[in-house]
Amino acid sequence: MLHTPLALARRARIGAGWALIASYWLYVVLMAAVAWHVRDFFPAPDAPGKKGGLFGGAILMVIGTPVFVVGSGGVFREVREVGSDNDSPLSTQIRDQLTAVTVLCCTFLGAVTGLISGFNFSFPHDGYPAMFLPGGLFWGALAGAALGMRAGALITNSPDSRRRMTDAAKSFTRTAASMLACCLCVSQLGWLLPVWAAALVGLAAPFALLAQSTRHEGLGQWLEWRQIEVRKEALY
Repeated sequence: MLHTPLALARRARIGAGWALIASYWLYVVLMAAVAWHVRDFFPAPDAPGKKGGLFGGAILMVIGTPVFVVGSGGVFREVREVGSDNDSPLSTQIRDQLTAVTVLCCTFLGAVTGLISGFNFSFPHDGYPAMFLPGGLFWGALAGAALGMRAGALITNSPDSRRRMTDAAKSFTRTAASMLACCLCVSQLGWLLPVWAAALVGLAAPFALLAQSTRHEGLGQWLEWRQIEVRKEALY
């Protein structure tokens, strides 16, 4: 922000920088809303018989992880010269950096959102363990990865990378939707079973669904477990 006047005077492009600033403000605002929503889940520092620090540690982890990725060189780093170790021009290097950070931050944010949504699931209330862990972690992270891959496809200027990331985003979207549908169905056992029984079934259901997807072609088209891939040179 402080360099913006000088950049404007030199007629430099500031769109990417301001987009990054806006994305971080949005990220912190969303995390502040989540923190306010789950504040009662963590014990207060002065609560009798309880040790504090859990809430502060969770906030530092959630907000500090993407900030550390950027500050440690994920975005603002030493530019590699085009030569023996790297044949990509500067614009491609910057786009790769922004793409990698976007994918990682969206995945992390999706996982947090999925966990919070699952923990507050109350239809029925006894079925929330199936939506919380590992269900919420799985479908939330996959949905975040799909969003990150789609945003990365818009950032990159390589047709091959754009096509590959778009296909990955579609695959993550289908898998996240399948996981969410599985968790929603299993959570309905909360109408009939106690919490501990629903939790046991909910813990095994996502893994059983993944195992069945390798045996049935129709299910495998909707459920495809794949790694979140970014260029290995993008973050170091």
